[in-house]
Amino acid sequence: MEKEQIMTPESKADATWLAALEICGFINFSEVARKYFGRTSQWLTQRLHGNIVNGKPATFKPAEADTFALALRDMAATLLRAAERIEKAPN
Repeated sequence: MEKEQIMTPESKADATWLAALEICGFINFSEVARKYFGRTSQWLTQRLHGNIVNGKPATFKPAEADTFALALRDMAATLLRAAERIEKAPN
């Protein structure tokens, strides 16, 4: 497996965008928006991409960025539990 070169974020917004970029191929952002934010996928996508909403770029508030980080940790824990369940199951 080849080592990936990851950019160093300069802000919480950069770090959030980079995290989303890394996982976009295997995460259902619609479900993330609903489950962790109580919002639509469009709301989440607008913030991840900095779309112009009401005349200014949409961004995550600091607490929302923290919620996104917690969501990633929750999903990671769920994936680890699922992998462990498979590994521990009898043949």
